[in-house]
This record gives sequence, C-alpha cells and structure tokens, in this order.
Amino acid sequence: MTGQGLQVPTPPRSGKKHLPSLQVLRFAAAFFVVLFHVGSGLQIQYQLTTNPFGLGAAGVDIFFVLSGFIISYTTNPARGFLDFARRRVARVVPLYWLLTLAVIIIALAKPDLLNSTVLTQQAIIRSFLFVPYEKSNGAIQPLLFLGWTLCYEMFFYLIYGLCALASGRGASWLASGVLLFLVGLNSLWPDGPAEWRFYTSPILVEFVLGMGLQEIFSGSDYFRNGSQLLALMSIICAPIAYFTASLVLPGIVPPAIFSALVVIGCLFWKVQKTRLILALVLLGDASYSLYLVHPYTIQPAMKLLSKDASLGLVFLLLCAAVIWTVAISLALYQLVERPAQRFLLKPRPKALLPAVEVSSGSD
Repeated sequence: MTGQGLQVPTPPRSGKKHLPSLQVLRFAAAFFVVLFHVGSGLQIQYQLTTNPFGLGAAGVDIFFVLSGFIISYTTNPARGFLDFARRRVARVVPLYWLLTLAVIIIALAKPDLLNSTVLTQQAIIRSFLFVPYEKSNGAIQPLLFLGWTLCYEMFFYLIYGLCALASGRGASWLASGVLLFLVGLNSLWPDGPAEWRFYTSPILVEFVLGMGLQEIFSGSDYFRNGSQLLALMSIICAPIAYFTASLVLPGIVPPAIFSALVVIGCLFWKVQKTRLILALVLLGDASYSLYLVHPYTIQPAMKLLSKDASLGLVFLLLCAAVIWTVAISLALYQLVERPAQRFLLKPRPKALLPAVEVSSGSD
C-alpha cells in the first residue's frame, strides 16, 4: 500500500494453468482500488479525518503479489524472451497508450482539469516508455497517474524475462535475487534521485512473495488439491494480520502480509464454476480496464456531491457511478483489450522461400 495514485496490470490466462479463483481475486483487487478512490473523494469532499475505504489501497499490493505468482506460473522459458515480451506488450500497452493519449488531449484542451500534470516532451516520451518522473506534487508517476504501477509491472517483466533467458526454469529464483538486491540498495541510499527511489522501492518485495508462493504451490500436491477451510481461515486472518502488523511494523510489511494471505486463501479455494463465479471471472478479465479507467468515470459523480446531501443520496449516486464504471470497463475489455491482444498475438505468416530445383547430378 503506497501513498501514490493506485493501479495494476494483469497477466492473461494460460490454458490448463488458468486458475479461476485468481481471476475472481483480480476483480476483487481492482474493486478494492475503486473503493479506495471513492473513499478519497469522500474524504476531500466532506473533510473526513480518514479514508473510510483506506484498506482498499491494498488492492495494488494484491496485484503485485498476483503478478509475481502468475508470471512465474504461466511463463514457458522454452518459448524465448521475444515471445514473452510480445505477450506482455500485447496485454499491457494498448489500453495504457490509449488512455495516456486521452490524458495528453485533455492536458492540451483543458489543462485545469489535471492537478499536477504538466505536459512536456520529456513527460510524454517517458510515459509512453513506462518510465515515471517526479511531478510537482512529489509523486513519481507517468502522465496517466495510475500508470506508476504499470511502470513497476513492466520493470518486473523485463527482469523476469531476462532471468528466464539466462536460467530457464530457475528464473523465479534469479529474479527474486535481483529484486531483493535492488531493495537492499535502497537502504544504502534512501534519499537518492526519483528514479533510484522508484526502482529500488521495498514494494518490489511483493513480486518476490508472489514468485515464492508459486514455487510452494507448484511443488505441493496438498496446496494444489485445495481446502475450503484453509482458504477461509487465510482470508479471515489477512485483515487481522494487517492491522496487527501495522501497530509494530513499518511501510510495506503490513500490506505485503495481507496480500500474501489473501492470495494463499484463493489458491486453497476450490472453485465451483457456477454462473456467479463465471460472471466474476469475466469481471476479472476486465479488471485491467476497471483499474485504469475508474478515476475518470467516478470523478463526475464525486463532483455532483454537495456537502448537505443526505447519506442515502450519496450512497445511491456512488452505487450508480460504480455500476457505470464496471459497465465501461467491460466495454473497454471487449472493444479494445481483446481485439488488440488478438491482433498483436496473431501468428505471423512465415516468409515462403522460392522453390529451388534440385539437380540429380545425371545431366
């Protein structure tokens, strides 16, 4: 859980390795972030002392642990680095670039709508390349403020892909070592430049947790067979552990513990494919769109709230805004994400070699 704007990228499903419970968790994590931003709006509008949905920020931490797990679980090093990179680009880039372009257009047309976003050539280039920069408010983000988490995701993909190229099946261990080394460097120079602080942040440990859980899950029949009781216990213990750890442990530790326990619970969860679960899996597919677009679809509703509005009216307006946001995210998934992925992952026809006449040597 961090003090920056919130986001997450999410890996695609992969054949027999698709875990429906994790798809449901992806939607839950994105929805947590939606609630967090709703709470932030209420806190500002009504001058509340705390965000009523403050724990929702942990949705980002869940995404990072999930990413570490799923990338190490689904990646086949035998396919090579370029195949891995193409799949990651197809999943993350199209929607992010589209929304970044929308922010640029808004910044040109109505700059007063964007608080700390100043349009410069460097900001545009860095944003499209997933390299954040320090804004005037101190946040280290790209133009699309939620994209700071995507910058971490792409950084993790780069490290994991190179580690898979170097060590094959040992990629998780090597990538974990690299990330922990970077976090260790942060302790040596915690007040370095923005880029240094960003790429050595302790939040990188959450990817390591995800990869570690994958190694345990893949090597344990007991874990893979599931247990509804252990799933329930793990999920119940998650918020208890978070609030307990928050009393004595600093920074990233409490949300990392919370996120790891939630992911463990979902891994133990034996999912029955009911209509409700299938609907939640679809929402999980659209979680990337939900995550990126929700600040811009909820903001109009927040502006309509007056300080003397009744609690019932506030509740109805926010419920309508959330439903509207989910509907838009599903539309973006169907109309932008899926077609873009199909196009970018479409097998390229191999160049045909010209026919060559082979002499029998009996001319």
